[in-house]
Amino acid sequence: MTIQFVDLRLSNQAASDATPAVIPLAATPLVFGDIGIQTAGVSAENQGNVRVLLTGFLKVENNPLFNTNTVNVRRNGTIIFTTTFGVAISRENEAFGFTAVDIPPPAAVATGQIQYTAEIFTNAAATDP
Repeated sequence: MTIQFVDLRLSNQAASDATPAVIPLAATPLVFGDIGIQTAGVSAENQGNVRVLLTGFLKVENNPLFNTNTVNVRRNGTIIFTTTFGVAISRENEAFGFTAVDIPPPAAVATGQIQYTAEIFTNAAATDP
């Protein structure tokens, strides 16, 4: 079986964390990352061996109304990774990173492209204290 390198992609929601690049959080999930991994060239014998490494970084405002923020990563609409983090006591803005690893099913690989999205939402609908 020949080793194949399939794809490398980058999704960038903003080039800066300064206003107006900052997007207010809400209880409704907000997509901040969206990439399509091309799998059209994967040989049939390697379709069960595909591994996807996804890393993300986000900076959030520590608002007194927020108790938790949740990040979901989806493969073709299905959640494959979730993490929830609380607000810092310091009330300073904080940066968070996450890593998700996926072993997509051969059927998803055979379609030629797999879409991954990252979304964030908070436990409060309002973003102003």
